[in-house]
Amino acid sequence: MDNPYLFDKVIKEIQTGMANSLSWLTHCFGRCERLVKEVNGRRVYTPNIYLGKNEYLLLTPDQRLGNYSFFVMEEPERMTFERGTRAVYRAPFSLVVWVDMRTVDDGDTRNTEKVKDTIMKAVNGTISRYGGLSVTRIYNHAERVFEGFSLDEVDNQFLMAPFSGWRFVGELWVREDCIEPEPTPEPEPTPDPEPDDNNDNDDGNG
Repeated sequence: MDNPYLFDKVIKEIQTGMANSLSWLTHCFGRCERLVKEVNGRRVYTPNIYLGKNEYLLLTPDQRLGNYSFFVMEEPERMTFERGTRAVYRAPFSLVVWVDMRTVDDGDTRNTEKVKDTIMKAVNGTISRYGGLSVTRIYNHAERVFEGFSLDEVDNQFLMAPFSGWRFVGELWVREDCIEPEPTPEPEPTPDPEPDDNNDNDDGNG
């Protein structure tokens, strides 16, 4: 996103931090969109990244994307005001990471805890200029990692070892400057009237 604002500002900073810290991460996507389509009379929900010109990239598990991550923003958003000039926005979020364990570090397909720890260190090590996050829950089962999305059309081979994934759940917050009204200029002071010589106290008698 070329011109991120509010939550997207913080997400972009986390994306950069993860990309710099996790050499095995092929793609670090931003906030996904949840799209729905009709398949055999039922609704299928999928995570997608908007590419522009009405084009979307599907983010369900397979090998075409390599190791990837994306963000899911949830509702509701809450907003509070700090005294003075700032508003603080808070919202629940999820960070989804899906990997082929054969391509991570030493290729140990069973050491998922090590990879999880590496991801958390990369996320927590990101220093944001605009806000931050807190992670309170982590899920590892594919059904929970992709909760809210349909996996019926995903080949089962991508939902089991050596593939693995995590859903990091918590709260994202961002502090934004409020726009303050321009101060009203004070009116120019009215000058004192010039003295009128014709109104002097002179009775004309000399």
